[in-house]
Amino acid sequence: MRIFKPIAVLALLAWICAACGVDNPATISITDAWMRPGIAGGNSAIYFTVENLSDREEVLQGTQGDIAEAYELHRTTISEDDMMSMHHQMSIPIAANEQVLFEPGGLHVMVINLKRDVDEGEIIPLVLKFKTAGEIKLDVPVKQE
Repeated sequence: MRIFKPIAVLALLAWICAACGVDNPATISITDAWMRPGIAGGNSAIYFTVENLSDREEVLQGTQGDIAEAYELHRTTISEDDMMSMHHQMSIPIAANEQVLFEPGGLHVMVINLKRDVDEGEIIPLVLKFKTAGEIKLDVPVKQE
């Protein structure tokens, strides 16, 4: 009888994790990450492609790093009169089995008030925070567009 208790506990934990929506970070793929160079006190931007490999929606809820005062999700828009503006996004949904591009002129991670100069050729750490997949750490190369 004792041999079945650990198996029963493991089965119960697996069921609870599935019911709560705990997902494997391997369901998210991040490719083509890069950051623009910047100067201390200035701003920069980070771009990448995020792909949701799962069969349910995921949500990018934020980012974190250590080279700037703040990191924000932004969307660039162009109005009917050709005025460009950026809008802070609290989160970015990624539909099941879809990808979302973070690119110049669109979605991006705004890197605000750099603590130091960031030069082409450097590798910058970044953490993406997802609702279900949790935190995904990236090494982002700095380069010109």
